[in-house]
Parts: sequence; structure tokens; C-alpha cells
Amino acid sequence: MSTENMSQPPRFWYAVLRYGLGNQFHEEFIGDLEEMYEERLLAKGKRYARFMHGVDTLHLLFGFSKLNINRYRNNFMIKNSITVAWRHAMRQKQSTVLNVLGLALGITACLLIGLYVQHERSYDTFHEKADRIYRINQPLIWRDWDIQFASTGPNVAIALQQDIPEFEALTRLLDFPSLTVRIQPGNADYHLMKENEFHAADSNFFSVFTFPLLYGNPETALVEPYSLVLTEESAIGLFGKSQVLGRTLEFKDEDGSWQMYEVTGVAANVPENSHIQFNGLMSMSSFPMVKEQQEWKWIWTAFSTYALVREGADIDDLQRKIQAIPPKWAETTTQRIFNQTFEEYCAGKEWWLYMHPLPEIYLSEQPYNHRFGPTTNPMLVWIFSTIGGLILLLSCINFMNLFTAKASMRAKEVGVRKVLGSLRRALIGQFLVESFLYVLVSTLLSLLLAYLVLPAFNTLAGKELSLLQFFVLPTFWLLLLTFMLGLGLFAGSYPALYLSGFRPAETLKGKLRQGFRGKGLRNGLVVMQFTISIGLVICAVLVQKQLAYTSTFDMGFARENILQIHNIDEVSAHAEVLRDKWLAHPGVTQVGKSFSVPPNVWEGERYKLDDPEFPVTEINNLRSDREYLEVLELEFLAGRNFDGDPLKDRHKIILNESAVEALGWGTADTYMEDSPIGKYVIQAFDDEHELEVIGVVKDFNYVTSHIRIDPLMILHYENNWFWNYRNGPQFLSMRVDPDVLRTTGGLPKLLDSFERDIRDIDASVLFDFSFVDERFEQEFRQEYRMGQVLNLFTFMALVIACLGLFGLAAFSADQRMKEISIRKVLGARMGQLFFTFSGEFTKLILLAILLASPLAWWGMSRWLADFPYHTPIHWWIFVTVGLGSLALALSTVTYQAVTIALRNPIDTLKDE
Repeated sequence: MSTENMSQPPRFWYAVLRYGLGNQFHEEFIGDLEEMYEERLLAKGKRYARFMHGVDTLHLLFGFSKLNINRYRNNFMIKNSITVAWRHAMRQKQSTVLNVLGLALGITACLLIGLYVQHERSYDTFHEKADRIYRINQPLIWRDWDIQFASTGPNVAIALQQDIPEFEALTRLLDFPSLTVRIQPGNADYHLMKENEFHAADSNFFSVFTFPLLYGNPETALVEPYSLVLTEESAIGLFGKSQVLGRTLEFKDEDGSWQMYEVTGVAANVPENSHIQFNGLMSMSSFPMVKEQQEWKWIWTAFSTYALVREGADIDDLQRKIQAIPPKWAETTTQRIFNQTFEEYCAGKEWWLYMHPLPEIYLSEQPYNHRFGPTTNPMLVWIFSTIGGLILLLSCINFMNLFTAKASMRAKEVGVRKVLGSLRRALIGQFLVESFLYVLVSTLLSLLLAYLVLPAFNTLAGKELSLLQFFVLPTFWLLLLTFMLGLGLFAGSYPALYLSGFRPAETLKGKLRQGFRGKGLRNGLVVMQFTISIGLVICAVLVQKQLAYTSTFDMGFARENILQIHNIDEVSAHAEVLRDKWLAHPGVTQVGKSFSVPPNVWEGERYKLDDPEFPVTEINNLRSDREYLEVLELEFLAGRNFDGDPLKDRHKIILNESAVEALGWGTADTYMEDSPIGKYVIQAFDDEHELEVIGVVKDFNYVTSHIRIDPLMILHYENNWFWNYRNGPQFLSMRVDPDVLRTTGGLPKLLDSFERDIRDIDASVLFDFSFVDERFEQEFRQEYRMGQVLNLFTFMALVIACLGLFGLAAFSADQRMKEISIRKVLGARMGQLFFTFSGEFTKLILLAILLASPLAWWGMSRWLADFPYHTPIHWWIFVTVGLGSLALALSTVTYQAVTIALRNPIDTLKDE
């Protein structure tokens, strides 16, 4: 290579310079660059000279390039477009406020719903190993084998760990509904309290789940018996501080004794988006009964069993492998408890195990019995996602409608700009800048509104949502930017491309084609807006009717004014004394004893008839006395109540209608012909005990009205030959005079009296009570909140639709000002002018009603189908909502109609 070529600068930069500066500037600078290159080549060598030559070229390019010149020109035009847009907004303040506020409300609603949906879908995803954790489910083996049970026996985890190496770890949770705790053990001045969400956990719990410990060692915290891990919130509530390692608590056992536990760890508070919620965890080794029965028992299905699979494991293959576990391991249980082989017990039904992925537990489509922790209906997430999308669509329609309507009134402005030399792309840019500016302001306002209303929304929805959930997600900002650009481009491009395409002479003469000024597109969008809004109103009304129906419909017993006193089994020796004393109270009309109370009648057994061909039937059990049935005010269809003598009632039973039908004895219509009274039922695995039917009661909801009523057998509480309860009935229930409940101070005074009576017997018994109707209302807490949230967003949808209609009415008034004035001059009366102006809007709303009604009926029919007992869908609901919507729409346009009708025609026609 020659020396001359080696001293030349790289030709690549010449090409870059020529492209960036153009030929007219290229030759002026190239000589200077070559001189500087040669000086650096001699002074510091070729590599340095080439590097600095590139730096100089880029510096020159960005300082003087045609790109920079165009950038300056574009910056000036954008600034001018923003100034013009601001002036237009200030001249049309009403239209600007309607446009910005309508879109901001829609985005705000979508943000709130998006936060809710994102929160619901985030459950259990915070665990580091969430993708490898599964809950083990099984069928409901004592009743409906088609229903999945979310818990298993204590032996399932042992069997899976021993037989299947693909499982890295298995851990269990044993739930305790509530525990009585006392602080300052050994001190006479102890303090009693009731603690919920305390569970027993295996020692490897913290190695499977990501619940970090603030204090203590997660590997050893639950190893030793009588170890306890508290959450930070629970520790502060109990001891006043979070560092409580080594402190002790006493828990009351079933036999009334107190067991001391030592705090060995303090965990961070459990995130709300976890289906596993706890205030404290006790070591599983603290319970000898678990250790005794975990080697063989499969029917004590009280344990939530979680499996951590090894990385790379084939889940489908693993699912097949675990099906071999029940036949191998459950045989001991069926032989020992039921004196049957595994095949005989299953009777052709499949006892399978199912691996349920952890992130899918909270949003499970299939109902699970004995669920641990909160769950929700995935249909709710879908419903709210749809509502959010509809409201956002509604607000976007509103925005585009108003923006295009106002843009069509600027045809002459566009003509003048063209005459003065404005290019079409500049006109297009002007409309796009205005559109983007409106969208930007609306979005910023929506973020502020969402921040302000979020606390109230959290209270309404029962959640702890935060905008930070979205702000930390890059996906959120990408979607928000895409939405802003898309809406701004779509709303601005239509008027921009259309108006900028006309010849100036046509626009200045007012000869804009009716295709753009025509009302077809805008009317269609108005119909769509009100179809959405009216549909939401109908749905909201039906949701409220269903909620009202569930709180008032006949449940088969008188659930109002029933007070339930808990923990009576802890003072069982004095239960009769308490009953007699409380019955003597002037505010109490009846008192009865029972082992369980609605809506938590959980006990069940398998029964048969003295007929080998009749199949074994699963029937729920309620154990009570005569007086308790009187408290419930059950309706007897046949037979009688218990005698009241425990010896006589010991082997007598009362059935509900469903149980009589399940046993093959007909229905209420056939009782007179073939009465079940005097017939016998036999416990499936104990032929020695025959139970005589002495009565049949009308079906009543003893669990929840979410499901249909199952067969129920009512036994006297003395009939304990199988369960062998040690302490007797757990509840004393009484019917209270409603006048006492309505009297100021009446209920607190009554409760104080009852609490003193129990404390006088045993000061270590915690007084606890509940009302039956309130417990049933808690079953529908989720639906109540859904109804409130739906009302909120329905109201927002109506506001957005009315804002849009008001803006379009104002636009229509401007367009028809001269027409109305001419009609007035020709003698039209005020009423005629009003109906002329509002008639077109009336037709649009009526069309929206016709479209919304069948859609709402279809959607709500599907939703109500999930309820076994639901309100009927009456035709008058649609008529009422339709007329109300029409009245609201007409009231929205009335202001514009009256304004235009009252205007002096001279002011409008003086220039004609």
C-alpha cells in the first residue's frame, strides 16, 4: 500500500458528511478536515488521527446538518401548533372541559379496574419457587366424589415423599379456626384473647414458601415441639414490639389445659395477595395426634398439602404417577375405619390426587371444599375487565365524537390557512397536535384522580391497592403510551385528513360536503355509548336485586334474632345451669344446645338401609336438643320433635326433605301414602346402631345459600356413640326478643350479663358470640362489594355518556341555530321547537335501549345461573331502566334545547 493512501482520511466519513450536509456544504468543510487529519497524523499517529477525524465529522454533522435545520423548523411548527391549540381550547372552554373530563374519567375508571385485576391475578406469584409449588387436591371421598377437596389426610405428604423422587419437598398446614390465648403465663393477672389465623406447619415450611423471617432462623424455627412463629403485626399486637424471640404464649387445648409455646421466629407480615394467610405458625411436632395418625390415616382431611417439584420434572408424568398412591397407602385406613378394602370403599369411584399449581389456586374456576385461605370467582375478574374495557371504549367514543364535531366547524379556518400558503402536512400536524394535547392533559388528570379516589376505592373493594403496582411495571408505561398515541392519532387523523383535502374555494364558501357534517357516524357512536351505559345500569340493578334477595329470601328457618354463644363445651358441666339462667332473662324466649350451628354444619357420615341393594348414602349431621330446633323455628312436614329426654331421644333422628328423597322414601307429596316415620337408618360401618326416623322437617339452608341444600340428619346431641365427644355441645343458641336488640344499650347489657355468668364459672373461658343472620351475610361479602363497585363504575359510565351527549347537543344547537330561528319566525311554539331539537336524541336513546336490553338479559342470566336461589329477571326492570335513561338523556339536552328556543331570532338571522 502506498504512503499517499495511508495518509488519507477514511472515505466512510466523506460519505456520511455528504449525506448529512449536502453537496453545497460538503466541499467547504472537507479541506479543513483533511488539514486537521494530517496534523494529528504527524503528531500522534494514524490511529489517533482516524479516531479524531470521526469525532470532528460527527460534531460538524450535528452542528450544521440539514437534519438539524429541519429539526429547528419542526420545533418551531410544533410550538406554534401548541399555541394555536391552546387558543382554541380557551375559546371553547365548555367543549374543552367536556372533552378532557370525559376522557379523564374513563381512564381513571380503567386504571382502578386495572389495579384490581392486576392484584387479583398476582396472588401467590411473589414466592421465589411459585412455578414449582403445587397443592395436592383429592375428591370429596365421603359424599360427592366429583367435587375436589382442597385438603388431604396427614399421611398423603408422607406417602408422596417416600414413593416419588420428583418431589423435592412436601409441607403441610393444619388450620385452626380460632384459639384462646393468654399472655403472661403463670401470672394471675393474665390477659385472655381470641386469635384467628393460627396454623400448625411442618418444619420445612419456610424452605418451600417465601415468607421471610425478620428474627429467627427459618430452617430451625418450627423444628422443636411447642415452637411458634409470629408475624410482625401479631407480635406487636401481643407484646407491643416486633423483637419477641424467647417470649412465651399459652394456648388452650381442647381438654381445657394450657400449653406454653415459645416464640422462635418473627416473620414479615403476609402479603395481601397470598392465599396462605397467617398470624402465627405452630410447629406440627407440637401435636402428638398428628404424629400418631400420619403413618396411616387418610380420612382426617384437615391438612393442606403442598408439594415442591424438582426443576425439570415432567408435570404430566408426575400427575400420572401420583394416581398409584391412594390404592397403595389408603388400604390401611379403609380396613381400620370402615372394615372394607380400598376397592370396596371406593365402589367403582376413582380416588385420585390432583396437583393444583400455586398461582392458579386463588382464581380457581372449580369450587373446592375445605379451602384454605381466600379465593375468588374468576368470573368477577372477567366481569370487571370487561367493564373497564367498556368504560374506556365509551370515553374514547365520547372524545372522538366531540373532537371531530368541533373540528368540522373549522373548515373556513382551514381554507384561510391554505390560501395563506399552509401545506397540507402542516394542517394535518395541527389537528394531530391538538388531539395529542387533549389526550395528554386527560391522562395526567386521570392519574391525579386515580390517586385521590384510590383510598375510597380500596375501602369499597376491600383491597389494599397502590398505584405503585403499575408505576413499577414497564408494561404499564408501554401500554399507556401506546393508548395515548393510538387515541390521539385516531381521533386527530380523521378530521385532519378530511378537512385538509378540500379546495380553499369550497371551504371558504361553506360548501363542505355533507359526508363529514352528516350525523351518521356521530349518531352511531352515541347509540353505542348509551347501549353500554344502559346495559351496565340494568346489570347493576339486577345485582342489587340478587343481593337483596339473598338477604331476605326464605331460608327455611327464622335466622333473625338468633344469638349464638360459643365455647360452651369448656363449661359443659354447667351448661344446663347457664341455659336455665339465660332462659329466665326477660329478653330471651328460648335456648337450645348444639354441636354446630348454621352456616357451619360440617359433620357428615355414610348411612344405609336394611336393604343390601340400596347404595350407601352420605348425609350431613346436626347434633342438638329439642329446644335448639325450636330456636330455629323449623317447620315439621311429618312426625314430631325430640321428646326432651336424652335417654329416649338417643337413637331417634329427624330428616330434612332432601335426606328423605336421598334414602328413596319419596317427597313431601308422598309422605301421607308412604311416610318415613318409624323407618330405620343404619350407620354404614356399624350395623349395631339403628336410628329411628321420628320427624321430617322442611329443607333449610344450614351451610350457605351459594349451594343447594344437601341431605341432613338431625340427631340428639347425646347420640355420641361414634364421635364420642368429651365435652358436650359447643354452642348455646337463643332467640332474643327483637325489642331488646332495638333498645339502646339493650344488647350490650345482655351480653355483659352472659359474659359475667361464664366468667363466674371459669375465668379462663373466653366469651365469644355471633348472630346467625350476620354470619350468613358474610357468605355474600364478596358479592356485596362487587355490587358496590359495579354501582360506582356504572355511575361513571353514565356521567361520561351524559357529558358526551351534552357536548353533542351544544354542537347540534350551533349547527341548527338558523333553522330553529326561522321556525320561530314562522310561528313555531316553544314546545314544538323543543321536540324538534330533542327528537333526534330520543330516537338514538330508544335504539340504545333496544340494543342494551337483550345483551344485559343474556349476561345476567349467565351470572344468576351460578346461584341455586336467585331473583327472577322481570320485564319491568328493563322498562324502568329504559325510561329512566331516556329521562336522564332528555334532561341532559334540555338546557341546550331551551337556550336555543329562547334565543332572539334577530340575533341569529341579522347577517342573512
